[in-house]
Amino acid sequence: MLEAFKETQAAFPWFFTGAFFVFGAVVGSFLNVCIFRIPKGESIVVPGSHCACGAPVPPHLNVPVLSWIFLRGRAACCGRKISLRYPATELLVACLFAAAWHFLPWELAVHAMIFFAFAVVLAFIDWDTMLLPDSVNAPFALAGLICGAAFPRALGATEPLAGFFLACVGLGVGSMLLYWFRYFTSLLLGRETMGEGDVILLGGIGAFCGWRGAAFAFFGAAFVGLFAWALVRIFSRGGNARAAREREAARLSCEGDEAGAEAFSGESSSAFPLGPWLLIAAAVHLAFGEKIFRFLAHSAF
Repeated sequence: MLEAFKETQAAFPWFFTGAFFVFGAVVGSFLNVCIFRIPKGESIVVPGSHCACGAPVPPHLNVPVLSWIFLRGRAACCGRKISLRYPATELLVACLFAAAWHFLPWELAVHAMIFFAFAVVLAFIDWDTMLLPDSVNAPFALAGLICGAAFPRALGATEPLAGFFLACVGLGVGSMLLYWFRYFTSLLLGRETMGEGDVILLGGIGAFCGWRGAAFAFFGAAFVGLFAWALVRIFSRGGNARAAREREAARLSCEGDEAGAEAFSGESSSAFPLGPWLLIAAAVHLAFGEKIFRFLAHSAF
């Protein structure tokens, strides 16, 4: 069976890439449900897909990306506008899955897809609510440990036990790195600077990407986040008050760690989620980490 798979891949190299693009779009549709429901404490299984007005969405109008285009961004039942973010998320996951399969060996591709699925959910929830729910964060870290054993090559190991050990080391380094950073910055400023969810998140990143990936995400997020924060401050001055009200309303409707909620609702009006930038930096490491480290080593010596 494996030989037949390899022969098909060799004969039709774009077939599986296209198949994983479609699969990624379907997964992205499910992730949209997770992003919307998990912060509210709702089930991601029941009820089925439904419009904001309560009407169920039939299967033929629930095709990822295409349904939004066909309906011109409007609900068929009531005409309400459907956010562009829904098809954009589906398209993002589709592209990530297709790229992972096309450019990586199969075991590394599967490892990357699992990471991307969790990363998309966590990044969007943190962006919307400034909270990282344990119901996603903890499984993310656990999945990283399991993937370390199942795909040891992703962490530079050859045996499952060695891969699991490296994932545990990454989990410890990532969580402790941000724990102490949070401790000292909170002590210095006299208030909570970030939630405990960020600590767990970087631990999960370490489990998936190893200790070097955790360190890369920690320092990389500072650069990416600072640049993004500057852009947001420049281009959204007029909408700051409205955005603050919307995000406060989202926060109040969510369940998450108390420290994160306290940090979000503190005195500063320039609160900014850290999770998305940690995850973006981790994704960069996942794709280009070895090349970046080789370049830095070559430049240093």
